[in-house]
Amino acid sequence: MEQPIVIRFRWTADELLQANRYHFRHTCRPIFRFGLHFIFAFLFLGGVLMLTMPSPDGKTPLPLSIGFLIAGIYWFAVRPFERRWTVRRQISKRPDRDLDIEWQVAADKILAQSALARSEVSWQAFTKVVRTPAGVLLYPFDRLFHWLPRHGFANDVEFEKFVELAKGKVPRHFDVA
Repeated sequence: MEQPIVIRFRWTADELLQANRYHFRHTCRPIFRFGLHFIFAFLFLGGVLMLTMPSPDGKTPLPLSIGFLIAGIYWFAVRPFERRWTVRRQISKRPDRDLDIEWQVAADKILAQSALARSEVSWQAFTKVVRTPAGVLLYPFDRLFHWLPRHGFANDVEFEKFVELAKGKVPRHFDVA
């Protein structure tokens, strides 16, 4: 029998942030992400223009222009920091924070273990796999995923071997840049 592929990593807030980022990139298509950025840039620009250019009747809608400015500033400057803060706050309350996790992947089953738990599942438990530049997302359901970071693999050969095995075992597979 062939040796299992072993993935070892520490589950931290940074890992969760990275996994969530790739999950969002997978679930929210590029046109929608671009559209959101465009809308908030348009709101910000509209707020700036309303403050700097007088209207024909000489009245500036101050509350509306300030609201547009705040929405644009929030989206581009505050939101990334708020998301990181929220994830770090959430993971600080979890019992699995900063645990060393080990996955052993074989052709017929997957074993995941940490100091808190141990589980064994078959490949049929997963509905899709998403390959990213930084790792792999395994989905048992559409909104629940397991993150296997690339740095947890022994080397790039093991990572590619896992990706090929997963593509052969899981019905749906995707690549996210």
